[in-house]
Amino acid sequence: MKTSQPLIYLSIQKAMIASYAWLRIVLSYCVIGAVITTLFSAYAQHENLLAITLIMATSLCFGVYKAEVARRKIGLDSYLKKLAQHKHRDF
Repeated sequence: MKTSQPLIYLSIQKAMIASYAWLRIVLSYCVIGAVITTLFSAYAQHENLLAITLIMATSLCFGVYKAEVARRKIGLDSYLKKLAQHKHRDF
C-alpha cells in the first residue's frame, strides 16, 4: 500500500500542473477581452452590458479553444517548459 502513495502523489501533482497551465492560457485571453471591453466602454462613454458580455464570452471561448489546441498538440507540460525557456528582451 505504501508503494502506491508516491505514484498517486505524482499523478495529482501532474494534474495540478496541467490544470494550472490550462487556466493560465484561458485567463490570458480573458485579460485581453477585459482590455478590449474597457477600451470599448471608454469609447462608448456608457456601459453596454450586452457588448461587455459578448466580448468577454468570446474571449473566454477563444481562450478555451487555444488551451485545448495546446493540450492536444504539444501537451500542457511541454507548453510550460517552452514558456519557461523564452528569454525576455529589454529594448
